[in-house]
Formats: sequence, C-alpha cells, structure tokens
Amino acid sequence: MGDQNRFEEINVEKLNIVNENNDIKMTLFNQDKIPPLLMNGEDVLPGHRQNDPISGIMFYNGKGDECGGLIYGSEEDEDGNVYADASLTFDEYEQDQVVQMHFTKINSYDEAFTGV
Repeated sequence: MGDQNRFEEINVEKLNIVNENNDIKMTLFNQDKIPPLLMNGEDVLPGHRQNDPISGIMFYNGKGDECGGLIYGSEEDEDGNVYADASLTFDEYEQDQVVQMHFTKINSYDEAFTGV
C-alpha cells in the first residue's frame, strides 16, 4: 500500500468516496451539501431535497447515477412543531428504488413503511 494518513478525527461537510479513476462511488453529506439526483450525468430534479433538513449517504453505480442512500433529518421550529424523516433506499439499475424503509414524523403524526 502507498502512503496512508491516519486521523484521530476529521470534520468535513461533504466526503466523496472515489475509485482510482476519481469516479464517485459514495458521498457522505450534511444538510448544506446535499448532492443532486444524477441520472445519465444530469441533475434530473434540480433543487430536489435542497431545503430538506437531512444529512446522509448516497450510493452511485458504475455510470455515476444515484442508486440509493440513507438519509436522516429532524428539526423543530420556533412554535415547537417537530419534523423528522429517515429513509434507506436501494434502486434498480437506471430506475427508482426497489427497496425502501421510510419513517416520517410531523408533530404527533408518525408514518412508517417498508417496501420491496
């Protein structure tokens, strides 16, 4: 193995895991650095998720298309209204998710579902 750096702790806003060709395979991100929804190299839903209070991990296939992820977020406004959301998805090749676990909470309303 070549030179390796070791860190006890590292703080980043976005971290891209890449292969030797610098192709992104996985991204870890915070609320301010949410990656676009990429299909065939294009952002297919500009602005999608950009205002959501989420952080997470996105996975990418061999073509660089988003193919799933794990996201979580929550916030409480000045009036005490609570919003929380979590989702784990795996997408079919060049399609939307085929496996999903999802949870949403808006104040006292809870919704959870799984799907294949």
